[in-house]
Amino acid sequence: MTVAGLVVTMTARRREGAYRVYLAVTVGLIAVAPIVRMLFHALLQPASIGWLTSADFLEQLRLLAAAVGPVGMLVGTVRGPALLAPFATVTLGSNHLPRMLTLRRPFVKSLIVAAAVSAAVVCLPGAALVVGLGARPLAVVACAVAAVAVASLGVVSALFGQLLVGPRVWAGALLLAVWGASPFGAGHWFAAAWAGLVGDASAGITGTVLLVASAVVALAGVPCLLNRLRGDALLLQAGRRESASVAIATGELAGAAATYRERPTTGRRLSAVVGGPRVLRMLVRDAVGAMRTPQRTVLGILGLVVGAVLLGLATGPSGTPELAGAATSTGAIGGIAAVASVLMYLALGSFADGFRHAADAAVGAAVFGTPVGEQFLLHAVFPVALVVLVVGAVVAVSGGGPVPLLVALALVAVRAFDAARGHLPPLLLTPMPSEVGDLSVIARLAWQFDGVLLSVALGLGLALPWLAGAPALSVATLTVATLLLALATSARLRQGRG
Repeated sequence: MTVAGLVVTMTARRREGAYRVYLAVTVGLIAVAPIVRMLFHALLQPASIGWLTSADFLEQLRLLAAAVGPVGMLVGTVRGPALLAPFATVTLGSNHLPRMLTLRRPFVKSLIVAAAVSAAVVCLPGAALVVGLGARPLAVVACAVAAVAVASLGVVSALFGQLLVGPRVWAGALLLAVWGASPFGAGHWFAAAWAGLVGDASAGITGTVLLVASAVVALAGVPCLLNRLRGDALLLQAGRRESASVAIATGELAGAAATYRERPTTGRRLSAVVGGPRVLRMLVRDAVGAMRTPQRTVLGILGLVVGAVLLGLATGPSGTPELAGAATSTGAIGGIAAVASVLMYLALGSFADGFRHAADAAVGAAVFGTPVGEQFLLHAVFPVALVVLVVGAVVAVSGGGPVPLLVALALVAVRAFDAARGHLPPLLLTPMPSEVGDLSVIARLAWQFDGVLLSVALGLGLALPWLAGAPALSVATLTVATLLLALATSARLRQGRG
């Protein structure tokens, strides 16, 4: 390359970098800043201050910080922090340079992003405590440092997950979970750091120092871990990331999610073909398929459990007094119900492969002797049975109302509707000019996230009437929504067949 060509290339890169900075600042000022301001004012409410300073909030922080390590390790098996483009992975992975040098930059970038997000998340409620309670600003800084240390431990755990394979990943995640939840783990130390913010200064200093020391020890082993990364695993993850990026750029978010879907690894000798009634045969097939992807299955069940617990806290007759007060004053019940509904919707994606298979069969040649509608009904048996078992057990143990079960059953229908999505309609690419700009972007976003929007709507539509003393209305909403979603799914399938 000539000098002139090199100058042109460097100038183009500078302009691209400047444009990215401009885009990030603009989006932050227009879209993020109003949301942050709204959350800050909500956290200044007396009920919210009481919740942030309660012992129950400390326990929730302890569990959250303890989960960072194991979750990071599981995420690292799919998308690790030390990742380059496929071409760079092949080029740098086959030369004489050690990987502690060639992969250092992407790891540091992932570490900075995780640390910045963690510090920002902690500083928001910390600033609310400074304004509303008179907490010391230095205590907020110390708690932010503790959050950065927890994020660093999570990134290093993800690097471990990128290195390990097979059952060793689950064993490592279990060990990290036990350590994080112990009195000598990251969860207890981070809770102590937050306690320093709300009054116990000595505990805050101790927790922050221990977290920083553990993060320093973990980061000291990063060069050795980078050198031990395998080239085939790096190339596989790099290819997945590039495929997902292409799918996102073309508006196919479902294709991007499918890129990171777990491949079948276990249970290959289990027979998925059995005799008996057709319903039983399809149930066994879907169950065996879920057993062959144990990581997805376990995470899906955990998502259902956590979502059911959140819905139970928001709609149950008993719960945390501080949380109940905050919900009464700020409408947090609706927010918790919406978050729990989205979480359960995402968790049910692990058990919706049958719907996806039926949708693929609907747009192709007719090779099955079962109508498409009947295939969808047969594949609905497995997720419905799983919802009844898992969410029903959570409701029975907690002693709350059946709202989590009703919401989860409705979300099965939403998953069937989402599986019949198909490709992005060309009509949505047509510009829609208006006084405020092109509205076609909003239409495309609504089409991409219609499952999430429907989950929020159904979560609120089923939870709020039940809380208002109208359980019959919740049951009627479930029935009508299921029928409408079935009709909409049929219409989507007909449109996909052309």
